[in-house]
Amino acid sequence: MVALDFKKLRSSDRIFTLSRIDDKAPLSSTGMVDGRLFSGENKLHAIMDEQTCLWTFKYALGITPEPLKQRFTTFSNLKKYAEEYFARRNVKITEVID
Repeated sequence: MVALDFKKLRSSDRIFTLSRIDDKAPLSSTGMVDGRLFSGENKLHAIMDEQTCLWTFKYALGITPEPLKQRFTTFSNLKKYAEEYFARRNVKITEVID
């Protein structure tokens, strides 16, 4: 029998902390990126559906942008997509809170 190390189990709801790459305004094809993501008033969540084990994005407040309304089979794929998506908008992921 294998003992589980519960300290290594990761959360199915992880929060991305975002910041601007430089002091320029974030870019978006439809306007500005939600500024509340940088101040902490709004949060970007990565949530795993317990039944399907697929990962999705969700904003704590407001509507998630269409490009982020996708499903991913692994957290690493979701994170890679988020890094590329936000890099094109002058935003970087500074931390993932588990």
